[in-house]
Amino acid sequence: MKNIKNKIVAGFIVALIVALALGMPLFAQNLSKKIEVFYRDIKIYVDGKLMVSQDASGRVIEPFIYEGATYLPLRAVSEALGKKVDWNGVTNSVYIGEKPALEISEVTVSTAEEFIAALGSNKRILLEEGVYNLTKVKPSVVNDPSVSFKEAYDGPELVLNGVHNLSIQGVGEKQSEIIIEPRYAYVTRFINCSGVSIANVKAGHTEEGYCEGGVFSFENSAGIKIDNAQMYGCGTYGLNLVKTSDVTVSGSSVYGCTYGILVIESSSDILFKDCVFRDNEAFTMVSLGFSYNVTIDSCAFMRNTNYDLNYPDPMFSVYKSDNFVIKNTSFTDNAIKIFCDPKDMKFDPSNTFKNNAFDKAR
Repeated sequence: MKNIKNKIVAGFIVALIVALALGMPLFAQNLSKKIEVFYRDIKIYVDGKLMVSQDASGRVIEPFIYEGATYLPLRAVSEALGKKVDWNGVTNSVYIGEKPALEISEVTVSTAEEFIAALGSNKRILLEEGVYNLTKVKPSVVNDPSVSFKEAYDGPELVLNGVHNLSIQGVGEKQSEIIIEPRYAYVTRFINCSGVSIANVKAGHTEEGYCEGGVFSFENSAGIKIDNAQMYGCGTYGLNLVKTSDVTVSGSSVYGCTYGILVIESSSDILFKDCVFRDNEAFTMVSLGFSYNVTIDSCAFMRNTNYDLNYPDPMFSVYKSDNFVIKNTSFTDNAIKIFCDPKDMKFDPSNTFKNNAFDKAR
């Protein structure tokens, strides 16, 4: 029986363990060191039968002991149990049996260039605290065919077309800020996208002035989550939803926009929860058309103003839409004469009103 104490270079052990053995946490970090292992002629029996441990090329691989733990050849043991083993060197992942339906890669970025280069499907992008000016980024840094810059009237607009399972999250104490310079462009347009999450992010345009581009636009998309985000002008609208479903916006705000707060067209199953819509000087604040199951719950509308009170636009415009619910929501100091068009919209008694131009007419 062997009882030999060997010193082996970690580079060899890393390759051996990753491809063949159990005990992956030992090499979770990308490092290099020498370790001492024990070979004791360890035998492996599967269902009473002695198994010869071999790698993919047929080379015999012996189990060994390191710091009291016994490391077995992963491939040999798994295949003896009827499980296929695969190794992904890009994500440093071992698959035993079936691969997961979805694998998300995570990357931390600190510049606008790194952010654009990281965009794509099945990504979780962590934005370090700072300002990300997308207009300064050269299109050549784009790495994914679903990501592009399209020319708007006065500059480039970031467009994500066909991106799925993308999370964008600020990770600093202050919100990471995404900005663009062109006033005729959206900060980001999402087209044919699904599973998009945006959290702890502030987004808008660098300068005020006449514009036709808003903050975020989702078109023909589904499964959208926005949490703890600030969407600000001079964008036309904070959020544009067209043919989009399954949307949750929570703990977020829209302010300083110059056309309105929200546009929702041909969309469904949308929830705004604990949001603040304030200080927008615009036309109709919320436009809702051909949509259903839209809920505004526990939100606040504050200090929003029509451009011209002599020719007022409504706070809400609702056209051919079903099950539009506003509840537990406060309306304060809004200089808008018309609350809703049509005026017979059903309204939950849990809402509160204070010092609005439309209070008496409502």
